[in-house]
Amino acid sequence: MKIARILDQDHDTFGLEYEDTRGAKNTMRLDALTYGKAIREAKSFLGIDEDNRDADGNQWEVE
Repeated sequence: MKIARILDQDHDTFGLEYEDTRGAKNTMRLDALTYGKAIREAKSFLGIDEDNRDADGNQWEVE
């Protein structure tokens, strides 16, 4: 299972931390004003479907 974390950042913004296929940690800023929108944006960016799986079939947990 892969894990993506939504991070609270300064000025009411959110970030995303996740591991790529090589195991390297990546972070990015999300353009979302609420936690719910941040989760949706993260899932969209990572290609996670409604069953929490990406195109390669990997299971994800977004927290």
